[in-house]
Amino acid sequence: MPSKAPPKRDTFRHGNLPEALIDAALERLEAEGVEAISLRDLARDVGVNHRAVYRHFPDKLSLLARVAERGWQQLALRLKKATAGKAPGEPALVAAGTAFLQCARDYPNLFHLMGGARINAEGEFPTLEAAIIEALQVFAAGFAGSGMAPGIVVERTAVFVASLQGVITQILHHRLKVAPPKQKAFIANTCRMLIKGLS
Repeated sequence: MPSKAPPKRDTFRHGNLPEALIDAALERLEAEGVEAISLRDLARDVGVNHRAVYRHFPDKLSLLARVAERGWQQLALRLKKATAGKAPGEPALVAAGTAFLQCARDYPNLFHLMGGARINAEGEFPTLEAAIIEALQVFAAGFAGSGMAPGIVVERTAVFVASLQGVITQILHHRLKVAPPKQKAFIANTCRMLIKGLS
């Protein structure tokens, strides 16, 4: 998730330029939106010549894929923490759903990037797909552990997460007007309705 952007400097002395660029991109993403991200600006943010950036990210899409990947990895960690010790089925799925909401509230622009137009449409970024699957498996485990037939777990997970993502998006855009103190309970109830409908 976003961290404080490193100070500008004349020469880059960090041991991992790609990670520093991702950190800087996350900072810009949350502050100004995805349109504000450019490879040249990020080079200035971390204090390197823009040619150094292109050695790691040949274009903006490849950078955004890594940014989205970081988001899915962090979401997976949050989901696993939220569901640790929860019984399969409704308890685990509600816990995961409310963690999904909190992640979206903490980093709304990253949430929109992760759930927006598919970055990996051409299959160029397999590690992004792996990160998505890792996060979605937490939801899938909630369905599978409740005794649901294995053959329908994947489709139930897809519908559940897509529906939840849509509701959270409407809350973030203030189209679905739910006061912040009531959002967690609202999403928990939404999860329960979805689980009931998908059972």
